Amino acid sequence: MSEFRTPIKPKKLLDAGETITIPPSPFLNRLGYGTGVSVMQLVRSPRAGQIRSPWALKMLNKRVKPNRVYTDRLKVEAELLQRMSHPNIVGFRAFSKSKILYLGMEACDLSLGDMIERKIEDDCEPFSSKQILKVAIDIGKALDYLHTKMQILHGDMKSYNILVNGDFVICKLCDFGVTLPLDENGVFDKENAGQALYFGTEAWSAPEVIHGGTITNKTDIWPLGLTLWEMMALMPPHSRADDTLDESVTSVEDDSMEEDYFNEKYGTRPDVPANILPDLYSSALTLFYCCTETIPSARPSAQHLAEAAEHFMSILT
Repeated sequence: MSEFRTPIKPKKLLDAGETITIPPSPFLNRLGYGTGVSVMQLVRSPRAGQIRSPWALKMLNKRVKPNRVYTDRLKVEAELLQRMSHPNIVGFRAFSKSKILYLGMEACDLSLGDMIERKIEDDCEPFSSKQILKVAIDIGKALDYLHTKMQILHGDMKSYNILVNGDFVICKLCDFGVTLPLDENGVFDKENAGQALYFGTEAWSAPEVIHGGTITNKTDIWPLGLTLWEMMALMPPHSRADDTLDESVTSVEDDSMEEDYFNEKYGTRPDVPANILPDLYSSALTLFYCCTETIPSARPSAQHLAEAAEHFMSILT
């Protein structure tokens, strides 16, 4: 397979003279939200008779007390998106530092996390093996670009940070507000990180994050493996529905004991759901097991993961 090379398109921040009218929040369709931010859909007015594609606007959440951390993260993410160009990474559109601080990005249909929620509401049937492999292929390629070309760790891999267009026509990685620099060996570059730390979501975090090990590019592979598991289990990893508590735990009124019980699960490989048949999901299960090896060096690189998923896909089609 020839090495993927992508052109870096020159981009610029939104011109100060260009005016984009953002209607009040109640008139915007909310696409999602994160810590301190909301993601809204902006339907742009036609220009010169041409229909223009909608944007996704990431803005500071007005209900959250102003915090410079959220502002700085949004600026860093905008600068990073401007420097990246890859078909499996959400595209940059604009960034404004005016009265309303926002990051404009290409709009996609749904996050994988939202799709999982809808699955639960509709039929509770797990995603097909082909759909799981498609996520592994596209996000594996996105992570390979991040790890090797940009030398960056995503730092918060999970289903809600994967955007899907159509019926898995293409998947794109998003949310780059907590990335970390990697050195030439794929290890967390502390010298160039300043005060940055790993801020991943705990339930998806790798063992080396939970137990204080070395952070590397393989730290993104573990949560991607758990994301593939999510598509089979239709629930977040290590959630209440995932684990059956014994009566001695559930009868205790002290919430801290229940919290400790689940905290012990973090950084471990969840069991395969009972309804997942090995014959039908052998390829997806193989990738899941490889990605969730406790020892980071035993996990595949993002490139090898994408290549393996493509091989399995070719067998299924």
